[in-house]
Amino acid sequence: MKRNTLLLLAAAILFGRAAHAQLYIDKNPENGASAVAPTTEPTERTRTSVDTLRRIDPTDSEVVRLREADKEGNMLLEINGLGLTLGRSYESRTWDDLKKRRFALTFASDIELGFTSLLGVKYDRPHETAPDFLNQTLGCSFHFGFAPVGISMRLDKKRRSHLNLGMSYSVDNIRLTNPAFTVRNDGNRLVPVELDEPAEKSKLRYTTLGLVLRYDWRPVDKLRISVSTHYDFLMNGYAITKKPKEKTALSGFAPFRFGVGASVGYRYVGVFVRYAPTSLFQSSSGLKAQTLSYGLVFNF
Repeated sequence: MKRNTLLLLAAAILFGRAAHAQLYIDKNPENGASAVAPTTEPTERTRTSVDTLRRIDPTDSEVVRLREADKEGNMLLEINGLGLTLGRSYESRTWDDLKKRRFALTFASDIELGFTSLLGVKYDRPHETAPDFLNQTLGCSFHFGFAPVGISMRLDKKRRSHLNLGMSYSVDNIRLTNPAFTVRNDGNRLVPVELDEPAEKSKLRYTTLGLVLRYDWRPVDKLRISVSTHYDFLMNGYAITKKPKEKTALSGFAPFRFGVGASVGYRYVGVFVRYAPTSLFQSSSGLKAQTLSYGLVFNF
């Protein structure tokens, strides 16, 4: 209601033939200098004309002032201390301008450093030499992951909710229980094989590339709570020993896995947890296991 009244008052002042208020065009609001074009005679109204426009000569009164509001060319109409911005409407803005406000690209975000543990490990048949060769101890296997590129979409005007879709890249090491053993393929099966001499470390490594869909919520400033779903595709898998150093390609890892995750962060650092209910290995490999990854996450 106040806005309509202000618009009617501005129209009466600008377009009326007997305006008593004075209009200034201020190009330099800092020093208060006014620049007004020469006075012109009123234009007579005809059938095809829309309205009559008359420029008002400046006086010492400052009831009404028209000046530039910003660098985009918008004007600010001030009437008795009240301001009305004159510019393009929301609907007339270009799509590029809207994309900059609502969408944003992200690069190398959500860097994860932590551990990966195996849950629910099962062997189809016992191995006489090393029956439990997959280490299930918490915190003994390493996890690294990050999002190389993604797109973030703002869901509300207060910028508290965002939906993110991006790529995900991760590398996980699974330590073996006994460093005197490694893993090899026996057909489609994964079986332990004793080394000629014990290694300092013996582990499995697999690399995945996939998609992550994440919802971020910021209840207060600088605090972020996130939930996510992960769709990971296997890139490669290896059996690796150190001292002596040896790297052998392995088949038998699941080509696709699904997982869910959550994280809580403050400013640039937080904690995360991710669980994959699907098995890490193919059914023909003779092994079954789920993975649980956890640790620190950095978001810059």
